[in-house]
Amino acid sequence: MTKSVWERYKEKNGITPLDALNPHTKMVDEEVAEHRLSICKGCPELLQLTKQCKKCGCFMTAKTKYEAAKCPLGKW
Repeated sequence: MTKSVWERYKEKNGITPLDALNPHTKMVDEEVAEHRLSICKGCPELLQLTKQCKKCGCFMTAKTKYEAAKCPLGKW
């Protein structure tokens, strides 16, 4: 059976946009989120103006706060 688009998206990114609506989605503490975002800020794949990743399309100021989230390039 082939995987849905959302299943493939979740495998690549660890989360989907719908996880932001789930009150049971686990978050990381602010220190971890800031560390992740600092890695993103040094990455050439980050659009500096919007803090959006060119690889996954996510807004990294939000994505870095989710426990299950992962960098599509494996940087964090």
